[in-house]
Amino acid sequence: MKNVIIAAASMVGIIVVRMILSIAFSEQVAEVFIRISVSFLFFYFVLLAAKTRNKTKKPVDCIR
Repeated sequence: MKNVIIAAASMVGIIVVRMILSIAFSEQVAEVFIRISVSFLFFYFVLLAAKTRNKTKKPVDCIR
């Protein structure tokens, strides 16, 4: 649940930065920023989920 709140807060932060960039520079700069940042955020949470899933799996006892 904590990861969901962190992801939502990150998206709000990305949207705020996008609005600032579109006002300060141009819409193209804001679009490039949002594409890169959302892609990074997506892959970060995918890798984080895979890491926690591997950590929580029980090791298989192959030797009996």
